[in-house]
Amino acid sequence: MRRKKNVFWTLWLSYLLVLLIPITLSVYLYSNIKGTMVENANRSNLAMLEQVRQVVDAQMEEIDRLTTQIAMHPKLQALWNLSDGERYLEYSEAVAALKHVRLGAGLIGEFYIHYRDRDIVITPSMKTDARTYFEKISPYGAYSVDEVRKKLLTGYHYKTFWPSESTEWSTSTNSRNVIATATTLPLGESDNARATLVMLIEEQHIFELLHRIESANSASLYIVDESGQVILSTSGQRALPGDLPTGDSASGYRSFQQNGEEMMLSYTSGVNGWSYISLIPKDVVLKRINEITNWVVTMFVIVLLVGTAAAYWMANRSYSPIRDMVSALLSGNAEKTPPETNEYEFIKSSIARNLAERDEMKHKLADHAPVVRAHFLTRLLNGQTESKSIDPSSIDFMGLHLPHKLNSVVLVTCDDSSQFRREDSEEEWALVRFVLVNLSSGLIDGNGYVVETERNQLALLLNLADTEEEAKRLRDQLIADLKTITSERFRMQISIASSAIHSGLQGFERGYREALSALDYRIIHGVGSIIHYEQTKEIKDGYYQYPLEVEIKLSNFLKGGEFEQAELLLDDLFEQNIVSGELTSEMGKFLVIDLLSTVIKVLHALKLDGKELLQGIDPIRYIMDNASAQEMLQKTKELCRLICSHVNGARTDQGDLLNERIKRYIGERVLDNNLSLTSIADHFGMAPQYISGFFKKQNRVNLNEYIVDMRIQVAKKQLAETNLTMMQIAQNIGYANDIGFIRVFKKLEGITPGKYREMIRGSESKNA
Repeated sequence: MRRKKNVFWTLWLSYLLVLLIPITLSVYLYSNIKGTMVENANRSNLAMLEQVRQVVDAQMEEIDRLTTQIAMHPKLQALWNLSDGERYLEYSEAVAALKHVRLGAGLIGEFYIHYRDRDIVITPSMKTDARTYFEKISPYGAYSVDEVRKKLLTGYHYKTFWPSESTEWSTSTNSRNVIATATTLPLGESDNARATLVMLIEEQHIFELLHRIESANSASLYIVDESGQVILSTSGQRALPGDLPTGDSASGYRSFQQNGEEMMLSYTSGVNGWSYISLIPKDVVLKRINEITNWVVTMFVIVLLVGTAAAYWMANRSYSPIRDMVSALLSGNAEKTPPETNEYEFIKSSIARNLAERDEMKHKLADHAPVVRAHFLTRLLNGQTESKSIDPSSIDFMGLHLPHKLNSVVLVTCDDSSQFRREDSEEEWALVRFVLVNLSSGLIDGNGYVVETERNQLALLLNLADTEEEAKRLRDQLIADLKTITSERFRMQISIASSAIHSGLQGFERGYREALSALDYRIIHGVGSIIHYEQTKEIKDGYYQYPLEVEIKLSNFLKGGEFEQAELLLDDLFEQNIVSGELTSEMGKFLVIDLLSTVIKVLHALKLDGKELLQGIDPIRYIMDNASAQEMLQKTKELCRLICSHVNGARTDQGDLLNERIKRYIGERVLDNNLSLTSIADHFGMAPQYISGFFKKQNRVNLNEYIVDMRIQVAKKQLAETNLTMMQIAQNIGYANDIGFIRVFKKLEGITPGKYREMIRGSESKNA
């Protein structure tokens, strides 16, 4: 019960702590939101002021352009250079010119030129004297004509501005507030002032820009010229409220106290010397957040109460699975009693123990992963694995990493490592495989795997690229590097066969078959060659040339001891069939088998033991263990030379009659199950030991082996000419079952009876 309370209270307090975290963060955020809102309001005000400044500056540049255009207009300049009699026409042309240049001014509501020497005012619509213009047509504020002359029309001015005043347009009866700006003409001639260009900027246009800010946050906006004079304000005041802390920068914002009220100030300066100022009470910005504060506090209290109750319910609910987990763990505990520590410690120790056991098991499995992976890859190559049903987790467990889409299989066969090995032992071959595996793995560099398939052969499962062109390039480069390094550094001669490029895991099975097919062409290309499946798949099945008359001729040459003639005949066969390169690997093997069969027949006919001639080496292995047709030809020539030497040096007819009688007796009873050495000795009235030694000496073959060979010849005929089963043929020639028959047949002929029947009948169907 003590543990339950400890765990339960721990959970409850934890949930309360989780509840307090967002509340605490909310309080903290609320304490900072005031400053954030003030900062955002200042930035917003400054951004809007900058927009107003940019628009007004652009309009001021337009006013400067218009001023320059008017000042440089030849019709207007002529008015102060002509006599009175000449000016009448020029006045009308000047009015027309002003009417034309008026187009395009944005802020300008009205403008005119006052010529000082004649006190004349010219506007885009009229020409009149100054008194008439300022008293009756367009009064300027409450100023008299003389005050206007003194204020605007005398002295030297260059873009001089005056605060907003009420005036009337010459083309309208409505009064408007305008900002006046004056420039003395000609430009830059302060001692020779002839006229004054006055432009009236409509206050309403600027107000429309300023009201965007004013309406957004109830700000008071001011425009101040270079002298500190308020040109325009949304509050109607003609002076700034006290000393404003604008600082030395051209723009910025800050807060300050004014009459006990905290204010927010934003300001910026334009290219024409004007400053734009925004003032807003901080309480206006924080008004909404102050309203929110009250109901937020209420919500916090409600959330805290509800959260406390919810935390209690969740703690109680969370404790239930903990209790069930402890019960489950105790059910697997031999002691069946709760631990002295609380549930957490008990669960922790139980899980730690289980994890330790799992890690131990995982390490054991990891130690076997390379073996499992090699076994899996071998099965994959041999088509014993359904690649589509492979679980990705199984691939991860075996450590297989195949990042690219395209795959290829390369077979590496060590043809000759005699310069690397010191002896032909399994330890030396293990070292050869170790070198090839490590060298291949290094060249693959993680883009594939290496599997040992035979004693002297490796399979490289390559996963190099995502495009076929790049995959072929990398494959060929790897093969070239492997060939060069093994030859130059380790003095090994290797043959390499590669498959085409395929996609997916299933591509490895197909690639392995293609690589094996390409490797078979080593009999044509020779050992130490590089063979790509793409080079061999286009070769069509052809037939080798070894007619019966040539076989008979070769047999006669050998039986007559004519080695030179036999050698020339073998070279001619090789030239016709192998050098042309038109044979498939299978046909090349069949040709070698036929040649070997002819030689073996001659050995049997001459009663020679091929092993004795080759000093204990089986003739079939002596020839067939070679990888290329060229090597097989040389070995066949060597065996023929030995046969011819024996025929020429060891001819004798002693015991021929008895030998012929024994052979005739065997031939007549070869299918008799009772035929044996004992039955033959009884028939001729001689001791079995004598018959055995005599027959061995005469025929260079053991008598029992001769009987077996005779029976195999009968079996070959039945395989070729009948449809009898293997069991029936085995019983026909004296075997109790087909197992012994198949073993003996394969030992003598090099292939199984079934394969022999397929070869014979396949050859007959093609000849047909």
